[in-house]
Amino acid sequence: MSPPEMSPRYQQGDRVHVRKDVTTLPALPGYVGIVKEVIPCYADKTIGYNLTIEGDPRSSRVWFFFQHQLTPA
Repeated sequence: MSPPEMSPRYQQGDRVHVRKDVTTLPALPGYVGIVKEVIPCYADKTIGYNLTIEGDPRSSRVWFFFQHQLTPA
């Protein structure tokens, strides 16, 4: 495991883009989100993030993505 894979690129409150090639069920209501929580994923040797997606009709819903699925907004 290299240190950059386990170093969070984003912090709570950061705006991020979900990559367009990421598919989810249900479909994403948008591709820009706000980081709510940073989660180390030791089994996958990466970082995960809980996001709220802008424009989501269920504003309390959170979505989980891995670091490689996100880019800076």
